[in-house]
Amino acid sequence: MPKNTYLKIIVLTTIFGLGSGVVGQLLAAAYLSPGDVFILGNDGRIKNVEIQNEENKKITEAHRLVSPTVFEIYSQKTQTRDPVNQIFLEKDRVALGFALTSDGWLLSFGRTLADPKNHFVVITSDQKIFSPEKILFDETSEAVFLKINAENLSVPPLGEIENLALGEKIVIPKNKQTLNLAVVLNSSYEKISEPKDLLRSSEKLTKSIAVNGAWLSNEAGAPAVNLAGEVVGITTPLAGIISPIASWRSAILSVLKNGEVVRPNLGIHYFNLSKAPGLDVAVSQNQKTGALIWSDKNLQITGVAKNSPAAKAGLKDGDIILKINSEEISSKKDLAEIIEDYAPGEKIELTILRLGEEKIIEVTLN
Repeated sequence: MPKNTYLKIIVLTTIFGLGSGVVGQLLAAAYLSPGDVFILGNDGRIKNVEIQNEENKKITEAHRLVSPTVFEIYSQKTQTRDPVNQIFLEKDRVALGFALTSDGWLLSFGRTLADPKNHFVVITSDQKIFSPEKILFDETSEAVFLKINAENLSVPPLGEIENLALGEKIVIPKNKQTLNLAVVLNSSYEKISEPKDLLRSSEKLTKSIAVNGAWLSNEAGAPAVNLAGEVVGITTPLAGIISPIASWRSAILSVLKNGEVVRPNLGIHYFNLSKAPGLDVAVSQNQKTGALIWSDKNLQITGVAKNSPAAKAGLKDGDIILKINSEEISSKKDLAEIIEDYAPGEKIELTILRLGEEKIIEVTLN
């Protein structure tokens, strides 16, 4: 605060003899910056002055915009005449979710919701209760799509994780009044703690957003929102791990177009050579990038699945896929991520390395 401003406050409070009075407090507060928030106690004294900077305003606005799109999911209650047992309490909540379409498609997260033995109800932010007409589970991302008979739902815009920066704030609404605030630590986090984590499936996306925030397991399924108010991910039951929009964008399009989750299938397990340093030259064929097809008998993982598109095209253990069409497999974009750009039934060309010789193999995804 400039020196002359301090002087004005001192002079005003001295002239009016109001150093401890309400008017003096308000006069002093009036000379604080316009973005400041001050709170008066019962005795008329300023208890706290909080700087309402631009970032805080963006956080508040992002939460205000997204909270009406959030839904709570509970296990269906058995019929009872006791009013206390009819009420849905937050501690009993199974998960959260948010609206994808104004006509009732919702997105949440977790295998529990996909178990046909379980029955759920969805409660909107304005306390309306719905029973899902349809529940679809996406094995690739573990996202869950629920359809309720609703209209004119508020829908948040979807963003891109490519624009996320380290240290960026992420808003995660719990309800209309409360939010979790997280900070991005890694926008392309992959759990790699032992060698088996490196052996990947062409049908499983592995990248997540790692944040330093924490939430309860029954808050999984909440939208993770950047400060522009765009959903960039969805919370998982693991605190600190967010499933990015890239993992379920393809499934969203499939559900909205076909009413079911349809994803392309290649049918291999592989090492991404750019993330598996130390492999013997004879195994890696002296390659630093590409997808090395590999089986692991101990883990009962097959390199090429029986009757898969890869098997029908003649792919074998030890083959290294260098490109899909013209796109190279690298540390930036993995094979599974590239496959997601295609549709079932589409033909793709694989550039492979087999025993030191490059070959082009055509594969029809299913």
